Amino acid sequence: MTAIRAKGGARLCGSGRHAGEMYLESGLHAGGSSIESFLMDQPMQIDPVEWGLSAIGITTFQDHEGVTHVLDWVGESHYPEMADFIEEARRKGVSRRVSHTGPIEHLSSESRLYLMHPRAAVTNAASLPTPVGFACPCGKGHTAQSGCIGLGWHAGENAGAGRRKLAEGESYAVKSPLEGQPEYALAVFMVVPITALTIIEHPDPATQGKREKRAQQSQLPVFVAQE
Repeated sequence: MTAIRAKGGARLCGSGRHAGEMYLESGLHAGGSSIESFLMDQPMQIDPVEWGLSAIGITTFQDHEGVTHVLDWVGESHYPEMADFIEEARRKGVSRRVSHTGPIEHLSSESRLYLMHPRAAVTNAASLPTPVGFACPCGKGHTAQSGCIGLGWHAGENAGAGRRKLAEGESYAVKSPLEGQPEYALAVFMVVPITALTIIEHPDPATQGKREKRAQQSQLPVFVAQE
């Protein structure tokens, strides 16, 4: 996997990245890939109890080939709608903080970051009418009733109002709102390669050294950045 950095700076989750912290990155936007090629359509529902998941921190799991992957819960407090995160990633790539005590030892170039959101799946989509302007963003021809990920651009308070705000004055277009009473569930909506592990430079050399030593325990490309 080519080492490609995501962008720093403000995001909906905060004004910037923090000194001494580590971030799993996917610079897919800089690699020339369409964001749609990384969307899970339809979103895959996850039972948080069965998986032992928390909205704080990451969870790792191994696939049948022994590759370790990361499950990461995108919280509603910063990203009220799934599409908020997708559109931010379209512009800046993916950057997700991981604790310096987090389980990074077995991450490699084959590892993937599975991103979940509590409103990613519309569980009663089959009983809802097709919203005006609906289209499958992945070009698969899914209907709205199939639970297509395209419903995410019809959700939210501002659906039908034209645009939703992102950080740094950016925004994206939303579509007509869903009619009826949509019901939502936690689901994986995007799976991206982990193209870098970045440490934000800390002013204390000792702390910085510990972070770099810790990051090198993974098999990911490691970078040190100012932001």
